Amino acid sequence: MKEYLRIGELSRLFHVDVQTLRLYEEKGLLLPQGREEGSNYRYYKFDQSYSLALIRYLRRLGCPLSEISGFMGQRSFTETCSYLRHQSSNLREQLQELLRLDAVIQTKIAFTEQELETLCVEKIRAERLDAIPYISLGNLSEVFSNELFYLYPTLAFYQGEEQSFGAYLIGEVPEASQHSVHEIPAGNYLTGYHAGPYSSIWETFTRMRSATQLPLAEDVVCINIIDQFVEVNPQNYITKILIRIPDDGDSA
Repeated sequence: MKEYLRIGELSRLFHVDVQTLRLYEEKGLLLPQGREEGSNYRYYKFDQSYSLALIRYLRRLGCPLSEISGFMGQRSFTETCSYLRHQSSNLREQLQELLRLDAVIQTKIAFTEQELETLCVEKIRAERLDAIPYISLGNLSEVFSNELFYLYPTLAFYQGEEQSFGAYLIGEVPEASQHSVHEIPAGNYLTGYHAGPYSSIWETFTRMRSATQLPLAEDVVCINIIDQFVEVNPQNYITKILIRIPDDGDSA
């Protein structure tokens, strides 16, 4: 077995690119023993392969380079076991978060596919809807900083000139226990669809109101079916529109 390895040889031995080895050197994790005269190639003692193996192992466990640097210089059996237990706990937490995100993804896909199966863009009808739970996301200046905006179907509320947003809660939602959950009340609604960019959605509001003699509330609720998260072309956006039909005795 060779006593020394060039950086390229060590790279091939571990299937690690040379740039990664240079990064480890920069971080002080794996320093070359020296450089060859003439070629100036970095070279490493073969025994350093064990250090590189440990670095690769810890990286595979998700350990950041900053932690690995401190761990490698003072590890003992007791400290190693303690550190690995800590990292195991971190991995389990990450797993739970990944499973949560996967459930959100699957629910959102199912919601969108179900809506697309039954929608008819030109159809306007009155229908009875169950209550729609949601978490408020605030106005346009607040919505983008809220993680829920990216995870759940978006609700847009048009109240005169004001616009606000919500996250439509579908199925089991872990975040529901951490936020105030509101409801769009159950009741009769005039429903329809807007196809195209949001800038022209008021035209659809007007078209829907003109299509009925029913008394209608002033406020409008929109549910994004196809939006900027799944479609690059705004002409292909599809938005479901709900306008409440007040019950007898309600004010519009």
